Amino acid sequence: MPSVHRSQKYGITFSSLLVIVAVTAWAQTEPADQAEASLADSYASSHKTIEVLGRLLFWDPILSGSRDTACATCHHPDFAYTDGRELSRGTGAIGLGPARVDTSNAMIPNVRRNSPTVLNTALNGVSNGGVGGGTGPGLSRQNTGERAPMFWDNRVRSLALQALEPIKEFEEMRGPDYTKEAILAVVVSRLEEIPTYRQLFDEAFGAGSAITSTRLGEAIAAYEKTLIAINSPYDQFLAGNRGAFGAQQQRGLEAFNRVGCGGCHGGLMFSDYDLHTEGVPEHPALDQPDPGAGRFNFRTPTLRNIGLTAPYMHNGTKPTLLDVMQFYNQGQSENPNVANPGESSNDPVMVGLDSTFTTVLSMSDSEMADIIAFMEALTDSNFDRSIPTSVPSGLTPGGSIQDVVVLERN
Repeated sequence: MPSVHRSQKYGITFSSLLVIVAVTAWAQTEPADQAEASLADSYASSHKTIEVLGRLLFWDPILSGSRDTACATCHHPDFAYTDGRELSRGTGAIGLGPARVDTSNAMIPNVRRNSPTVLNTALNGVSNGGVGGGTGPGLSRQNTGERAPMFWDNRVRSLALQALEPIKEFEEMRGPDYTKEAILAVVVSRLEEIPTYRQLFDEAFGAGSAITSTRLGEAIAAYEKTLIAINSPYDQFLAGNRGAFGAQQQRGLEAFNRVGCGGCHGGLMFSDYDLHTEGVPEHPALDQPDPGAGRFNFRTPTLRNIGLTAPYMHNGTKPTLLDVMQFYNQGQSENPNVANPGESSNDPVMVGLDSTFTTVLSMSDSEMADIIAFMEALTDSNFDRSIPTSVPSGLTPGGSIQDVVVLERN
């Protein structure tokens, strides 16, 4: 075990290490009830019924208006529970990840933002010894659980509420056939007609429990909470395995803290979960600027597994980690709606850059390379990649994610 002095040198307190140990223990699954025999697999034999139910719902396109899109369509294990795209493409499309193409004749646009990973979303809000979102230190006031911030603009609190939002969005899962107000009732009605879902909801919530949108969200959240990946080389190094971290990674960690990256990317999850205006360029595929939470401000993403979740920023406009580092090194807005320091504008709605962005110190090429090596050492690739062989609706797990076949015409 490294000494307290060495832990402090790398910006980690003893209490943070205890949080890592506690979270790891909490994240372990327990044996529980089986799902219906026809759907039982190795996952069902080692997880609680509500987690089994949530996993099936996560993969079942019955939740989308056109029955072609599941949660897993844009949060797929092949891409560390993202989709590898700049902007996600939901309903009215076919294919997986970057290969997904529109089939709606441009009636349904891209989703306006990049798909964040579902990995570790159970820990959203945990930062700097316990909490994020500006609530102050200590585990007694965590922005977790029902207060955990979700989405790039923190517009929803709690994983269970977050799970319902994509179902209601036109370009994500709802599509053109139902209104935002009606779609959840439609989905609940579909689930009620499927005996296996009625059985699983009974087992998960109690005999005779009604299928409701609230329980739908709770079940998906229960599954998502099992998707934990916090045993990276960095974590192993903190736990005393000096061989887990090379010299470049150690230099990168020191440079990361020295130049100011840790000001926003701190704590267990390497995020303060706050909103920041950084002047990220608008995506050229969007017809309107994206103001984020109102001031072109977006939430600090976690850096855990960042090496697996390209492209970067809220709209995927930075293809690589080097592109991201160069953007921060430049320290200038690339968005016409966000003013650089000292710039004047006659536009009363133009906002300025956050000081946390402009105060990042200049970095040499070697420092950027070292910091990237450190961030890549935050990768824990040992997460659940399993895909159910079937879902109770009888539809294809994951929706229309089969390979796109292009036929050549003679």
